Amino acid sequence: MSERTASPCAVSVLIPAYNSQSTLLQTLRSVQRQTFTDLEVIVVDDGSLDATPRIAAEVAAKDTRFRLVRQDNAGVAAARNSALALARGRWVAPLDADDLWHPEKLARQLRRLEACTARTVLAYSWSVDIDEQSRVIGRRLDLDSFEGDVYAALVLTNFIGNASVPLVSRDALIRAGGWDASLRARAAQGCEDWQLYLRLAELGGVALAPGFLVGYRQSATSMSRRVDEMTRSYELVLADASERHPELPRALFRWSRAAFDFYRYEMLWGSAAKLSSFGPLLTALLRDPEWLARRSTRKKFKRWLLSTLRPAPDETAPMTLPTIEDFYDAAIEPPYQVNEGKRAERRRQRVAAMTITRDA
Repeated sequence: MSERTASPCAVSVLIPAYNSQSTLLQTLRSVQRQTFTDLEVIVVDDGSLDATPRIAAEVAAKDTRFRLVRQDNAGVAAARNSALALARGRWVAPLDADDLWHPEKLARQLRRLEACTARTVLAYSWSVDIDEQSRVIGRRLDLDSFEGDVYAALVLTNFIGNASVPLVSRDALIRAGGWDASLRARAAQGCEDWQLYLRLAELGGVALAPGFLVGYRQSATSMSRRVDEMTRSYELVLADASERHPELPRALFRWSRAAFDFYRYEMLWGSAAKLSSFGPLLTALLRDPEWLARRSTRKKFKRWLLSTLRPAPDETAPMTLPTIEDFYDAAIEPPYQVNEGKRAERRRQRVAAMTITRDA
């Protein structure tokens, strides 16, 4: 595809794509369905061996807001950085090539940012899980709502979530150094987004545009399922945070590791390595026994127990789960939120009050 000069716009959408032919068109269509239209879309084909570049080129031929860039395979962080180098928008919205956006996603986040101070560098929303057929399969109701100075809250857990969630100031993203492509060379991919959010939280505030506005694809081959690599990535990112901000209490990093161990337990429990999930569960409980006081934790354990006692589903039975259109049409407001209890609320308030030392 020939080079063309992009006009300045409000939002630059960055889509890294590698062998994404089965999902890319749906992802691009979800961008085209946005009610906010002053945007450019930069798709970086990261050395795909399938029809990914052809699909992107066909969409770009019909919609001049879209642009395809091709490069040798270098990993998702490098692909995002390549797109960032070409971005012209004041705001940047990363989107993975297998995820979906609700039509109101960008509009709601931009309205929230307009109501914030100039120091706010990022707006986030909530997401639902979708399966490989783009059916909605789950949504969290123990929702995070941290805003403002959120560095300590981000050490505790990556509450911003997956890479397709945030809308970020391009200037702040550049000052933060973009995504760390070196994690791939260290066999530690997976927490590039979390690391970036921490760096951005050092630069400014974070705002929440409430609503389930992102469909986050769950598949057996997704990066978040590579538990060992994710663990190495987590350890490197949190060690860096600890070194940069020794003023934060050690208990915060212990709680963070416990939360990550619970995440490892969940990932392993849902895999063929189910028996190995009990090691992370035990270390999580030893590091943070208060986790059991959370109502959402008890609900999860109840659900997992019931799943082991129920007979295996009839795989020949017709599927009745929601379809992709249900993701677009469903109410984006939570029907209710789980009350985690007094202990969890006290900890949330304690973490929210923690601050970091910033350069003058």
